Amino acid sequence: MKRWCKLSAFFGLVSTATRLFGAPPEPVQLPVPTLGLGTAINQEFTKLTKFGITPFLAYYGVFQGNPVGGIQQRTAYSHLVLFGTTLNFDKLLGIPGGSLMISGAEATGKNLSDDIGNINNVSEAFVTPLTVLFYELYWKQMLFDDKLELRLGRMTAADQFASAPAFGLQVSGGINGNPTSIFVNAPQTFTSSPNATWAASAKIHAAKDIYAEAGIYQASERLGKLGYHGLSFAINGDDGELVMAQVGWEPTFFKTPETASFKKNGKKTAVEGTLGLPGDYIFGGYYSNFKFSELNGSKIQTNAYGFYAMGQQMLWRSVADPYTNFSLWGGFTYSPQQDISLLPLMGFAGTIWQGFIPRRDRDQLLLTYLVSGFTHSAASLGGNPTAEHVLEVSYAIYLTNNYTIQPDIQYVIRPNGTDAVKNSLVIGIQFLANF
Repeated sequence: MKRWCKLSAFFGLVSTATRLFGAPPEPVQLPVPTLGLGTAINQEFTKLTKFGITPFLAYYGVFQGNPVGGIQQRTAYSHLVLFGTTLNFDKLLGIPGGSLMISGAEATGKNLSDDIGNINNVSEAFVTPLTVLFYELYWKQMLFDDKLELRLGRMTAADQFASAPAFGLQVSGGINGNPTSIFVNAPQTFTSSPNATWAASAKIHAAKDIYAEAGIYQASERLGKLGYHGLSFAINGDDGELVMAQVGWEPTFFKTPETASFKKNGKKTAVEGTLGLPGDYIFGGYYSNFKFSELNGSKIQTNAYGFYAMGQQMLWRSVADPYTNFSLWGGFTYSPQQDISLLPLMGFAGTIWQGFIPRRDRDQLLLTYLVSGFTHSAASLGGNPTAEHVLEVSYAIYLTNNYTIQPDIQYVIRPNGTDAVKNSLVIGIQFLANF
C-alpha cells in the first residue's frame, strides 16, 4: 500500500508558477505584471520585463494534521519553490514570437499521506524529499498571429495536458492540477513539476475558441531519481515515449464588452476586454510504449493508454461586480487496462464561489469531491480495495496579487480503497506567494 501511496505523492503536484492561483478568468487587468515588493522594485522589474527578461518565483507551503483517523495521527509541513525566467527573444534579438523558459525548483517536507495511508496525496506541495532540481529548459515559438504554438526542449506533460483552470485551486494533490489517476496509471511517463523530460509539442487554434494540441515526451526509469537533480539529459535505448493529444473548446456565453483605463507614460490608455460566462471543455488521451509491470507481478506490458474528459463553466456573474461569480467543474479519467492501471476510473467535481463573503470579491469558497476506483487486479496487493473518496472544503483568502492564504479541510473515506484504516479528517492551511 505504501508503495503506491508514495508513488502518488511524488507525482501529486502539478501547478506551475505562471498558473499559481487558477481562478476563473478575471476582468481586464494591468498589461504589465509587477512583483508587489515596493514601488522601486516594481519599476525595475517593469523595465526588465519590457527589455525582454521576466523572472519569476513561486512558493507553495502547506501545514496539515490529521487529528482523526488514518494509520496514526501526525502533523506535516511541505513546500515547493519554483523559480526561473522567461527570455522574450522578440524583444531581445528581434525573433518574432520566440521565447526561452529556464527554471529550477527546491522542495522539502514530510508526506502526511504516509501516516493516513491514502492514495490521493493530501498536500499539493509535497513532491519530493529535500532537494534542489533543474527543471525546465524549452523554446516556445508562436506563429501565424499566435494561432500556432510550438515547444521543444525539457518540459512536463502535466503543464499542457489533462488540466482545467479549476484544478489549480485545491490544496489536495488528488486533483491539483491533474488527476492522480494519470500519474499512478502511467508512472515514469506522465510527468509533473519539478520533473521534466525531452519533449516536443504543438498547439493550433482552429477557431477563436477551439484548439487542438499534441505532444511527445520521453519516458525513462531515471525520471524522479534525486541523484540526478534534474540534470540527466541522456536518451537511452531502453527509454520509451508518451504521446498526449487533446482538443479543447473555450466558449464565453452572454458576452458583454468591457473597457478599462490605465495610466501609461502619464496618460490614460483604454484597454478593451470581454465579460461573460467563460467555459473550458477538454477531451483527450494518452498512449505510452514504455514498460509497465502487471499489478500481480507476473508479466510486463509494453503499452498503456487512457482517456479523460473535463470541463469548467461559470454559471453566474454579478452585473454590479464582475469579480463575484459562481462556477461548476467536473470530469473523469478512464484507463481500461486493469492489469496495469491501479485506478482505471476516477471521477471529480466541484464548485467555485468567488465573492462568497460580501466585500471579499477576490476570495474563493471551494467545494471538491474525488472518487478513485481501484482495479479488480489490486486485490493482489492486499486488502481488496474498492474506491477512495475525498471531500474537501477550502477558502482561499486573497491578500494581494502576490499572496494568498488558504484554510482547508479534507475528509478521506476508505483510505487506499479499504476499511483497514479509519476514515481520516485532515485540517490544514496553505500559503501561496507568487512574484
